[in-house]
Amino acid sequence: MGRVGFVGMGLMGSRMAARLLAAGHEVTVYNRTREKTAPLAEKGALVADSPAEAAGGKDIVFTNVADGAALRAVCLGSDGVLAADPAPSILVDMGTVGPAESADIAAACDEHGVGYLRSPVSGSTVLAEAGKLTILASGDAATYQKADPYLAEIGEVRYHVGTGEAARFLKLILNVMVSTQVQVLAEGLVLGEKAGLDWARMLEVISNSVVGSPLVKYKAGPLSDRNYNPAFRLELMVKDLTLALATAAENGGADADHRVCAGLL
Repeated sequence: MGRVGFVGMGLMGSRMAARLLAAGHEVTVYNRTREKTAPLAEKGALVADSPAEAAGGKDIVFTNVADGAALRAVCLGSDGVLAADPAPSILVDMGTVGPAESADIAAACDEHGVGYLRSPVSGSTVLAEAGKLTILASGDAATYQKADPYLAEIGEVRYHVGTGEAARFLKLILNVMVSTQVQVLAEGLVLGEKAGLDWARMLEVISNSVVGSPLVKYKAGPLSDRNYNPAFRLELMVKDLTLALATAAENGGADADHRVCAGLL
């Protein structure tokens, strides 16, 4: 079993850390708001007072924080992951941040001799709890192979999608598509309800139609029960879409060829 550090005990991070702990790894957790570490401590996790303490001497350390500024703080700060002595062998970031922000972390990892994987996840809290997330990883292939046994406890489906920031670009693409699917689903359901359609039957038909994507099928259950508890904070999706727009602009998105769209209709 490995020595694991985990920084960021939010909705997703706490569940991923719990999976690693249940697999028998020695897990040290850190969160800026310490009380969020209490459920993990009750299950046997060690609690660190800083990211550096959580990361020091670990085989692998995971980060899952809200945005690029938070990632820089927990990795590059005076008590950050890369200030740990000894340094961890591998740093795996599971959050959604921009490619440019991620590249800064990659450069710092190179300076400290730490392997770095960009490994954002697709899926929400229920899938995180079950260890059935989809993980997109990019970085050095040998580093990925070393990290994969740990990733397997978190993600049922895992892709090594290339080097550099490839996983960051792909995650932004997925979140653009997720946000639009959810919005269109909401608009359609409101229209159907206003027209007097049976709520449960409407969801059944949509789920089994040509538009019944895995996301729609996953959302249909809670929606059938009128369960609107959020699995992902709206402000984080706004952050991701803002990142996607900025990344598109930086990569010539405004000049994109629209023939692809025409060919799909």
